[in-house]
Amino acid sequence: MLLKFKTQNRRESVPFLQPVEELPVYDLIVAGLGTAGVYAALTAAKQGLRVLGIEKLNCCGGTGTAGDVHGYYFGTPGGIYEELDEKVREMESVEYMPVVGLNPEAKKYVCEQALIDSKVEIHYESRVTGVLMEENTVCGIQWIENGEEKTALAKITLDCTGESGICDTIGCRMERGRAFDGQVQPYSVVQPEIVNGLVEFYHYLDCGYMDALDAGQYAKACVDAACLLHYNLEDYRIRRVLGISILLGLREGRRIVGEETVELQDYLEDRMTDHPAFYAYSNLDNHGRDLAFESEGLQDWLVASSLWGINISVPVPLGCCIPKGYEGILAAGRNISIGHDIASCVRQRRDMQKCGEAVGCAAALAIRKGISVREVPYEELKKQLLATGCLKKTDDSGIWDIEEGRWHRTAWLNEAGDIYQGLKSNRPGIAIWSAKRMGKCVEHKLEEWLSDSDRNVARNSALALGILGNRKALPALRCMAEERDPYVPKTSRKYNQLRGLSAVYLLGRLRDGEAVGILEKIMEHPEDNRGQEYQHDSFIRSQKEYGFQFFTHAVMALSRIAAAHPELSGEITGKIQEAMKGPFFESLLSDTSEDAIYISCVARNMRELIK
Repeated sequence: MLLKFKTQNRRESVPFLQPVEELPVYDLIVAGLGTAGVYAALTAAKQGLRVLGIEKLNCCGGTGTAGDVHGYYFGTPGGIYEELDEKVREMESVEYMPVVGLNPEAKKYVCEQALIDSKVEIHYESRVTGVLMEENTVCGIQWIENGEEKTALAKITLDCTGESGICDTIGCRMERGRAFDGQVQPYSVVQPEIVNGLVEFYHYLDCGYMDALDAGQYAKACVDAACLLHYNLEDYRIRRVLGISILLGLREGRRIVGEETVELQDYLEDRMTDHPAFYAYSNLDNHGRDLAFESEGLQDWLVASSLWGINISVPVPLGCCIPKGYEGILAAGRNISIGHDIASCVRQRRDMQKCGEAVGCAAALAIRKGISVREVPYEELKKQLLATGCLKKTDDSGIWDIEEGRWHRTAWLNEAGDIYQGLKSNRPGIAIWSAKRMGKCVEHKLEEWLSDSDRNVARNSALALGILGNRKALPALRCMAEERDPYVPKTSRKYNQLRGLSAVYLLGRLRDGEAVGILEKIMEHPEDNRGQEYQHDSFIRSQKEYGFQFFTHAVMALSRIAAAHPELSGEITGKIQEAMKGPFFESLLSDTSEDAIYISCVARNMRELIK
């Protein structure tokens, strides 16, 4: 066997000179024993494989243990993680302090004990430093542990590192963040606290952006998360804070380019796989307060339709976990081949645990049969995953009904009369998106409704026409933008968008040259709310932040118009550059108040981009 060696810091191939016969050999190496890695290792070991687990921390479980995220958000039930969770609950009843969710210390113990009982060889405080390759096949890894370099061979290696460290080292194509600027979702930090005798993790704050691969940025983020002003001493009079999580809450990082990729448009246009390895279930849980920089498809959903709170069920094929063009390696966790726009749905802990189980099961099947993972018979994989509940699916769509105070499934509308009533209601988002789905079948009705006597029907029809690309919506959109229409729909449980903001976005989407004057005034005076008080929620908490929303959406709308109208480009560019030096933007950069910390971070990034 002629092996080459690739290191993480150099990435060039050099001959591996150590005698191969002296190296330990495993069926499976799992790098990263976090949310996905634990269940991948456990699944494979239970099927009789010899498994090595490498983890940089001194415990396993990742976000649910070291990250102090006690509870689950959404995600789908079923799978072996539920067995372990039940053991955690049993331990809480007699040995550990009860919490809202699952006690992270108990979960550490239960996960670790399950790995040990299944004979997984665990190496904590260990970091992968290199990869052994034969042609395009991964054959093993090198890692450093207590200052000593160690090397082992494996039939298959699983990259569960979160940031795709192994896949990147071997040269796998990577993607990161959104198309506009490569920015990933903001990171958070958790403060566990005691409320009514129970430990809760609900006090967390989105702290801004950082690149987890940049050591300096990561170190600063750890310090900022512990020291910034949002830890108000006044709060401690009513809160019993237990500490600050040792692990930052990273929502997104580097993603592999896999043999298959799931994109938001695939879901929206009903092009999903019929060979899922697991299902993801959540809303598009985008925490960014700079939605103006997201793709038009995502802004159609979040900004024009206020559908942040609607849940979707996404089938994810095994091909998303197979790095394109490579053998002997799989990925599991938030680093799989998922487009940025839908990654905020396909990242919940329940689903990442199930991702680990599915990949561990596929690896075990491939190893036992002596075949490539690509050749694993789907029906056989499906049978095993159904048996444990890993392939269980949750209802296709759902949304929290604010008025009724309950969760229920929501179906898209297919009749013009139903769409009219939806546009008339205070929850028009479903009707707006249903109109987009129906397209030409309802477009002429929307045009008629632009002059409807009901203000909601008329203006929401303009939003629906806007995402359909129909320019007959422009007069109404200009009016809404100029007025800075303060109407906030109640489609979602939070993060509904001001109708004025939706209009600003759509004027840019339609490249409306006649709206330049309106948009420039908004950009120059973003805090001019016309005496209107805007509704605040958990993401946007101040009038200044609303000013930032109008500013960023106006800048991006003008940028789109400039690209489509060369004759206007010079004027628009000059106005944007002038606004970036103006008092409002300067105040964003210098504001260190609690509510503005995150926005200041975004503003700094925005200034660099515009340069």
